[in-house]
Amino acid sequence: MAERLFIVDGAAFAYRSFYAIRGLTDSKGRPTNAVFGFARVMLKLLRENEPTHIAVIFDAPGKTFRSELYPEYKANRKETPDELVSQLPLIDEVVAALNVTTLRVPGVEADDVIGTLAKRAEAKNMEVVIVTGDKDALQLVTDRVAVYDPSKGDSGIWYDPQGVRKRYGVPPERVVDLFGLMGDTSDNVPGVRGIGEKTARKLLETYQSLDGVYE
Repeated sequence: MAERLFIVDGAAFAYRSFYAIRGLTDSKGRPTNAVFGFARVMLKLLRENEPTHIAVIFDAPGKTFRSELYPEYKANRKETPDELVSQLPLIDEVVAALNVTTLRVPGVEADDVIGTLAKRAEAKNMEVVIVTGDKDALQLVTDRVAVYDPSKGDSGIWYDPQGVRKRYGVPPERVVDLFGLMGDTSDNVPGVRGIGEKTARKLLETYQSLDGVYE
């Protein structure tokens, strides 16, 4: 059987579980909704896909190089609720109990750790699945790297190169150019004034790349 690496965006599913499931507590009244939702996602992944390797990636505490370069990066996001923060150590325990590796790299955003692992595994001819709802990961999609969002619909959504093109009108390697032109409100990154997704697609279709647009 071919080696198959699943890379799970831990923060994405901790947050989603926290906000999607409300009202769960333990016998002492402490919130457990994020723990329950996260465990459910992990068990489903392991049961339905049987990866040969799997890792869960979280952001490490502290600033990253992006916030140093651009202080407004993600500045529009609210502080993590205390009710979720208190559950993160329990999520780590759940992951460890499943014999799955958890990884945090100080000073490096989880997205970059995910991208690095995906590229290194691909270079070793492994099949890679990035489990996330973050659209930024679509730029990593290749014939050997897929993105899977299990929270969409009953069976989730899988993105291969054709799926990315169908969703955004550009190939995976041009996704970063698309978001560069149109901006990304979720990360508080402005785009080019007056350019939305439709115009950005047309520009990239005509000029092939962001460099081509500027030239």
